[in-house]
Amino acid sequence: MRHSLLIALLRKFVLLPSYLLVLLIRLLKWLVAPPALLAQLLIGVPLTLLRIRQPLRPRFAPLSEADLPDAAWITLSDASDSLAAEGFAVYGDFRCDELIQGAVLWLRFMGQPKLGIGALAAHVEIETGARPVRQFVEFSTEFVDGRVLDTNNLDLPYSLPAPAYLARVQLKDIWDSRALFALHRDLVASLSRPVSLEPVECAARDPAGALADSCSREIRALVTEGWLKMGADHDKARLRPWGALLGVWRQAWPLANLYLRAADRRSRRLLAEHGLDAEPFAGGAMTIRVSRQPLEASAPIRTILAGYEQIRPLARQTDPHAVLEAVVVEMDGDAAETPVPREFRFSFRAYDDQPSRRIRRLRSFDVLLDPMDGALAVTAMEREFERAADDSEWADLIASPPWTPLRLDPWLRDLDSVLPAARAALAGRAAGRDIALESASLYLDDGRPCWQLVAWTDDDTPLHVVLDARSGAVLND
Repeated sequence: MRHSLLIALLRKFVLLPSYLLVLLIRLLKWLVAPPALLAQLLIGVPLTLLRIRQPLRPRFAPLSEADLPDAAWITLSDASDSLAAEGFAVYGDFRCDELIQGAVLWLRFMGQPKLGIGALAAHVEIETGARPVRQFVEFSTEFVDGRVLDTNNLDLPYSLPAPAYLARVQLKDIWDSRALFALHRDLVASLSRPVSLEPVECAARDPAGALADSCSREIRALVTEGWLKMGADHDKARLRPWGALLGVWRQAWPLANLYLRAADRRSRRLLAEHGLDAEPFAGGAMTIRVSRQPLEASAPIRTILAGYEQIRPLARQTDPHAVLEAVVVEMDGDAAETPVPREFRFSFRAYDDQPSRRIRRLRSFDVLLDPMDGALAVTAMEREFERAADDSEWADLIASPPWTPLRLDPWLRDLDSVLPAARAALAGRAAGRDIALESASLYLDDGRPCWQLVAWTDDDTPLHVVLDARSGAVLND
């Protein structure tokens, strides 16, 4: 008791300077905030009234994929490749210099015609370079009554409120495109309103016109509501004084983060009112399940090969070029029972080379099989890329593939074949203690397929054994 008390006191004394430093920084921040906010208003509002002119129909210049800069190409390609598994078709790439003052928008317009959902992937570059690049994805559904539901993950607060016809859901922490789409799709379904398919059909025929029409409708609505007013030439709108004040106020430091978090909280509350939870769709890629479907097999699944036959169509739908990298099986059962697979996790990886840009795009995802609940699920993708500085470095990069696929050939010992030998080896190392098998992993070790099985003894001591997946021989005696 005395020892734990001393540790608690020591921890408080050690952490006390850190607590004081945090409080001091926050105090300084809020002491500086009022004059900084006043300065931003005094400078920003007149400049906004003087400079900001919003075209009634912004021009979206069509581009070929080769015209996109590398950073924008990576962003837009990642989004469209991810959404292709959900049936989205690409309608075109565009550049717009008029929508945001001093910024360039690189856009990819997509649509899901069966659901009537449009998608816009955006890469925003500030011309001065003073602010970081912004990336976001936006999904839009129009109902037959003319109302529109918009879901996006923009990490900036909007300068003006949404017009009356537009319901905006802004989820700054849902970074994955398919995860955001799943929330938007389920929210549309929960509203039980008839969806109009016409906007997506028109977008497929004239994507640039559809983008311009959408912007024009929003600007006209903001003019009607008194935030904007039309210019003398009637093809551009400008902010009214109250609109300029509100816009600068919302995006000024330190209020911008407060408004962004408030929008996120409102959006999550809206989802909760319709029985949806955004939290499972935030976090690391391997913890986010972007798609679920029932398992078709009726017989119990006890082996890797049987599970792979069930998940292979879903893996190909997610990424046709993906190859199997490893398999992890979570086990159930104590020492007196035969272990039963509780969950299969099949890990896939894929890559694409773009010689003209000297870029290799890498991605990975998992497919989960739950034989007890009879369900399949796909996780979000982890994405990265490698860029070569010159042709010589590019030749070295593509000289060999980044990994070797795990092949489930007939000579591979499956889970049911290695379990007896693995349990016997683990029992010999347990020295008479009871063991409970936790997991079994199939992977490549220097090109050789291996099984690793992990177990725990009744006194919480971890044990593991590694076996050759072809011969069944124990490798870690």
